[in-house]
Parts: sequence; structure tokens; C-alpha cells
Amino acid sequence: MSGDEIGFSEISDVHRNERRSKVLTKLPGRFYDRAAKYLTKKKEEYDAESRNPSNPRAMMLQDEIKKLDKRMSQIYEMRERKIALASLGGTKPENMIQRDGALFEELVSVLIHYRTGKESRAPKVRTTIEEEVGIIPEVVEFQTEFVEETVEPEEKVLDATVVHVLEDIPPFVDVDQTYTLKKNDIVTLPTQFADLLSSKGKVKIVEG
Repeated sequence: MSGDEIGFSEISDVHRNERRSKVLTKLPGRFYDRAAKYLTKKKEEYDAESRNPSNPRAMMLQDEIKKLDKRMSQIYEMRERKIALASLGGTKPENMIQRDGALFEELVSVLIHYRTGKESRAPKVRTTIEEEVGIIPEVVEFQTEFVEETVEPEEKVLDATVVHVLEDIPPFVDVDQTYTLKKNDIVTLPTQFADLLSSKGKVKIVEG
């Protein structure tokens, strides 16, 4: 592995450190870009090996890709939560990269806007899977305080379905995960989402 490359263990280290810390951790240089390239590389390797679904190498790659997708989504979410909490007090956190800084400044700007009584401006929100397919979501109450999570052994995915993505799908969020699906991705989704997207012709369920 060359000095510019990143691997599964490095991504796992960042994920573990971010979970253990109440504040933003320092990311390796160009972390998101290098992690994205590594994930793309693994998906290309999987495509080359997946002609035979029982191929052990293909099964190992699929499992690694699934874990990488989940860990990267959780890294984004943990850092976003910490930045959101910091913005409430207006104190800029340390160890922010350009993306983090832009998010912090935007959140502070929105808070100042509403605190000064200019409610006419509405902040942008991410599209959820329910909105994407025309289902009205229930109103839920969100936790506003960051709670340090206990590191636990990697849990098994329950009630999940492997799908082949047929077209690019806008990012959507579950209770604790953000999904970004691109055409020809092979990913594991909660069965309710897999069935919903399959009924809309956006994914094809991969038979086990």
C-alpha cells in the first residue's frame, strides 16, 4: 500500500476513535477522498469476482464493503452531531476540516438568523427515503445532547436484504445511518427499504 492509500484498518481506527471521543478527532490528511477511493476500488474488485456468487473472495469483499459503508456513514454522522452541538454555543471546535468548517459556519448562521427573529428563511434539510417515494414520515423527538457511545463488538445485520442498485438514488437517512446509493452498487439495506425501493424499480433484490 503506497503512502497515499488508506485501508480498512485505518478507516476502522478513525471510526473507533470518533466513537470514543466527545470532541472531533483529528482526521488523517484527505481522509474522505482517500476512503472514497478505497471503497471504489473494493467495489470494482467485487464486480470482477461476483460472476460466481459462491466465490469466497466475492463474499469477503461484499462483507468488507458493507462494513466500510456503515462505518463511513457513522463517521459522517458522529462528526456532524458534534459540530451541531458546538454550533449551539457558537464555539468553533478544533480538528475541523474544510467540510466541517463549512457546516459549522452554516449552522451558526442559521441559529443567529432565527435568534434575531428572521423566521422567513428555512434551513435546507436532507431528503429522507419516505419523502423520496412519497410517504409522509411520522414526527419523532430527537435527542439534543451528545452521549458517548460504548464500544461494542460488531453487531450482525438483522432483517436485511442485499440489492443491486439500478439508478442513482438521492441520499436518505434511517434512524442511525445515511445511505448514498449509486447505480450498480451492491449493498445491504434494511428489508423494508429494499422492498420499497424494489417496488419503485430503483433496485433489484439479489437472491441469497
